[in-house]
Amino acid sequence: MKYKDIFDLYSDTGECLAEDVPLEAISPMYNKHVQKLLKIFRTTAFIDLEKVQNMFSRGRAGHTTSVRQDEVQMKQYSRKLPIIRQAKEIAEKMEEIIDIKPLDGNGEKDTEIKLFNNDKMILVKMSNQRMGISTSRAPVFTITGLAFGQAVSEIFDITPETDPDACAFLKNVIFGRYPQTVTFQPGNPVSSFLNPPQQQEGIGLGYRGITINHLVALSNRRTFDAVALTSVLEQGCQFETGNALGWYERYNLLGFAYQGLNADCLVLDLIEDNGDGTVGTVIHSLMKRALEDGVIEPRGDKFPDVQTGGYKLYKTPDFPLWNGYTCAGLLAACIANVGASRAAQCVSAVLAGFGDMLTFESGGLPDPDCGRVMGTGLGYCFYTHSIYGGAGPGAFPMDNVLVKHTSGFFTPCVAAAMCLDAGTQIFGPEATSKGFFTIREQFEDFKDPLIKIADAAIEIKKKLR
Repeated sequence: MKYKDIFDLYSDTGECLAEDVPLEAISPMYNKHVQKLLKIFRTTAFIDLEKVQNMFSRGRAGHTTSVRQDEVQMKQYSRKLPIIRQAKEIAEKMEEIIDIKPLDGNGEKDTEIKLFNNDKMILVKMSNQRMGISTSRAPVFTITGLAFGQAVSEIFDITPETDPDACAFLKNVIFGRYPQTVTFQPGNPVSSFLNPPQQQEGIGLGYRGITINHLVALSNRRTFDAVALTSVLEQGCQFETGNALGWYERYNLLGFAYQGLNADCLVLDLIEDNGDGTVGTVIHSLMKRALEDGVIEPRGDKFPDVQTGGYKLYKTPDFPLWNGYTCAGLLAACIANVGASRAAQCVSAVLAGFGDMLTFESGGLPDPDCGRVMGTGLGYCFYTHSIYGGAGPGAFPMDNVLVKHTSGFFTPCVAAAMCLDAGTQIFGPEATSKGFFTIREQFEDFKDPLIKIADAAIEIKKKLR
């Protein structure tokens, strides 16, 4: 094994899912279910047929902002196309266009296209071969959109010769004013889990291009499931950017294990120990657990390591492991705090204040992610609370300039908070991500991710020893 770290993985009910798991067994480089989840997020597209039908019937499309709606408004372009009624024919035609037939005739089906939500939505799992020759995840949007456009054109006889106006308008329906504008229209009928590549907030940040509330909906508001899904995407991003490379790989994997996957039941134990507690009592429990496990130790027993008033300074022989513990403690504190109020708004304050409180309690040991969580939390607190007002904690995409600056340990806490919110948010998951509750039902892999990641770890752990 590359690393000596071994731990057990636990469910959100305290059940041991996997014993003696090597650290590498949860890595995106090895864990098959983590890889499967990342592939689903990267290669899946959706088409909202009801939205397409409504756009055509009104002759309105192409807006660039949610406020300035429908900049293309031409009633002469409106067409009463029975898109939903002929959804099956459209889906079959798209599959015919997109799928790549194996040369030997023995390969597996390369593309999956199916209808759901009463035939009002099409799900497209993009061809592996098309994704394989791509420099990015663009085929999820380009191939899906163009195949849909061709299918509609052929089925309803919309061509430059037969109906040039509708043919031109079809492009606006599918892609808005792109490429006149960089982005697609908000609520674009052709979409994916992740934002289009041109909206990516920096190199390698593609897996962060999803709104936090979407992940809450995909987990059906189950707190530890949302944490796991969010952590998988965050760590996929860390590996893609090189932030989890070499010196930092173990650092990120330990944080993923203890915060994202409840390694050694640390998160759940801290929550249960502080059911009537506060952020401060969670920190006290974290310090006690870290001392018991040998993750930290007193610097000494004399001044200045022990101050005249009895205040002790601590050190850690294993900083990456300490960071994993602190990130788990951070999540537990957020859950305890939000769980007490059932209001997600307070998660910002915990993210901003936990680091200082822990540093004071530990006599100067590093806080979660070496200050990145606290620094991000301070700005996040301002923009979700102060003069700007924000859009609520869960309405931010993970690559937003306010939340993207940590090593992946910030947004899982926000996802947990939104799971526990009891309807205090105007921009809650039911408002921003309603369709993702329905989409979740199409993917068994989103259900019980902790169990499935643990099972995948068990399958490969012997190979890693």
